[in-house]
Amino acid sequence: MDGRGPSPGGSAGRTRRVVRPANAPPDDFGVVLGLLCVVYLVFVLTAEPWTSWFVVLGYLGALFFAVRTSRPGPRLRLAVRVVLVVSAVATVAALTLLPQEPATGVVNGVFCVLLGVTLVTILGRILTRREVTLSTIAGALSAYLILGLFFANVFGVLAWLLPEPFFAAGQPADQQSLQYFSFTTLTTVGYGDYTAASFAGRGVATFEALLAQVFLATLVARLVASYRRQPAPFGSPDGADAADDSTDRADR
Repeated sequence: MDGRGPSPGGSAGRTRRVVRPANAPPDDFGVVLGLLCVVYLVFVLTAEPWTSWFVVLGYLGALFFAVRTSRPGPRLRLAVRVVLVVSAVATVAALTLLPQEPATGVVNGVFCVLLGVTLVTILGRILTRREVTLSTIAGALSAYLILGLFFANVFGVLAWLLPEPFFAAGQPADQQSLQYFSFTTLTTVGYGDYTAASFAGRGVATFEALLAQVFLATLVARLVASYRRQPAPFGSPDGADAADDSTDRADR
């Protein structure tokens, strides 16, 4: 006896509840994916000076939602907070105090750190998650986009540090060209219109292509193959119908 007594109407009147852990993390990987897509499109569509401010806000938002979903341990949470503060201060200082070329190089370095921490946070969550949901697949796709954006900023740092032009044909190594070069490398399209001139640039580009193939062939493919549509919770129309069907079959 649980003290509640029988519910009226027999089995048809029973109240069904879904037990959800109180500390269950929200599924915000869809928000992360959306933010990254917006940042990608902004880089593609415009090269105005304000884009650097917009992009850093987008990366900070992606990191915030990735951490909110992943619920990392205390050490990683502390590291993320330090990264957020240092990145914001370094970006503001570089854009306001430095000339354009070194400011762009420093901001690219800051973006590398932000994207790297976001990538580690997302992978740490989706690799340890038992159930594969749409949110998990969104997290994997977000990690794939982060790879392309991360290496675009790595190429930007190389273009700033190396004495020779980054591209073999002498094209300007602006953010739009570097992002285009990174994603054609990531997807192994390789049109050939942009080619790294230095061995450092070629080596990093080759490593990016290798990582992309391993990432798609192992992580994303395994998650998609393991995906199962989750049953609707009790209380929703679909969940109530499914529960009634199962009760009817049991009564027969």
